[in-house]
Amino acid sequence: MNFFKILEKIKKKDASLIIYSLLDRVPILVFGENQEKVDNFLIELSELIHFRKELVFSTDFITKQEYDDFLNNEDIDFNCQRTHIRCPSNVSKNALEKFDDFKSWIIGVKEGKHKISTNKVKKYLSIYLSKNNINITPIGLEMKRYHHFLENKILQKVSQDTEKSITRMERVLLEKLRSKEIEKDFIKTLLDFEVEKNELKKNIFKEEIQNFYSGAKRAFFILNRLYILNDLNINAKIGSKTLLESIDYAEVPIERMLSFIEREWGINFSNLIENGKKIIVGDKIQSFWG
Repeated sequence: MNFFKILEKIKKKDASLIIYSLLDRVPILVFGENQEKVDNFLIELSELIHFRKELVFSTDFITKQEYDDFLNNEDIDFNCQRTHIRCPSNVSKNALEKFDDFKSWIIGVKEGKHKISTNKVKKYLSIYLSKNNINITPIGLEMKRYHHFLENKILQKVSQDTEKSITRMERVLLEKLRSKEIEKDFIKTLLDFEVEKNELKKNIFKEEIQNFYSGAKRAFFILNRLYILNDLNINAKIGSKTLLESIDYAEVPIERMLSFIEREWGINFSNLIENGKKIIVGDKIQSFWG
């Protein structure tokens, strides 16, 4: 299953929502009749967020105590690599019964095999893979609170840069073929870059995601030190423009950066930003999980 081929079949807002959910550790439940298709899609999703360590339920851990240990380690060690959990469809019933916290889980559910209760997962992204269609539905999430500037920009960058690269490759070959008597079918085959196009998209996407993550981590280091100063009763705040310039990443609004940092490292730093103690989305003051 090719994730970028799937992106071409769904609406732009749905594609952005998938990336948003992966970045901000929103639980994702993937439903479908075809178990192999569902599980392959889980792998595709997991590979998109390469800066986290993948753990597979029933392979890397089984017990609640093991899972709690992972979470506790994240709470006490900000430098440790954050994890995300991939849960294959054949063990999802067990996982949904055993655990209570599904932050950053990607769960496969083979619809029809058994009845799954998702009462424990109050807010999640539902992806249903039918034979010829893909339906994406946010459950318990209020769409008006989303800010997809980053995700839309990444998707646009992937599309534009891929097309530019393919066009340059085609141009080079066509230059070599000029004035040569070659069958059209052979030229068509020669200029077929579908495999290369998919690889390009993956590489560009990975680079853009890494740039955002690296910028967010630099912002976290600065904000965490300001947080310590405030604990010592030293009033220390920073302007959003100054912060983004200092980390050399001004590609997103400060609200999106703060949202990601809170979900990745568990601290809300919005009170350290001058002229704003809450995350502002559009003309409303609210937090994503509010």
